[in-house]
Amino acid sequence: MVTAGDLLGSAALREGRWAQSIPTFGPERRGALSTATLRIGEEEILLKCASATPEVVLVLDPTVWHHANVLGGIVEGATLVFNSAQSPEEIDEELRTEKHGYRLGVDRCQLFTLDATGIALETLGRPITNTAMMGAFVGATGIVGMDSVEAVLGERFGGKGAANVAAARAAQGGLKQLGG
Repeated sequence: MVTAGDLLGSAALREGRWAQSIPTFGPERRGALSTATLRIGEEEILLKCASATPEVVLVLDPTVWHHANVLGGIVEGATLVFNSAQSPEEIDEELRTEKHGYRLGVDRCQLFTLDATGIALETLGRPITNTAMMGAFVGATGIVGMDSVEAVLGERFGGKGAANVAAARAAQGGLKQLGG
């Protein structure tokens, strides 16, 4: 999550915008619960704290939302992207029925799912979903362009850049949207 936030911020910078990524994590180990707030704007970003009212939520771990409220503070019209083999309709039903101890409290949102873990296994050979979810971010929001994401993936991952770009592209085209 932290890497995805940093790289999406770098993609926004490449496009001439301002970006700020703020990671939050507990135990410093792979797989521990972590979050990242990413702000992208046309003007300098002066606020220096995690977001209390997210407009976009990416859930990289397919099970974390069963144990943690990933929707805290979301705004009407928010975009939600879940790494899940479940359909958007199935996730929407679970979120609206308070099955996991919290519920989706906004009426209007865009809800997307994709099997980012499957994409990562196919393209990278490992269940590391951050670059696939970056492609999902591009496809679901259009906030940054795929060309910029591909450039930062190439810079960051060098020889493994092509596989990470393939993961991002597959995810961008593999989104399933609620009602779509």
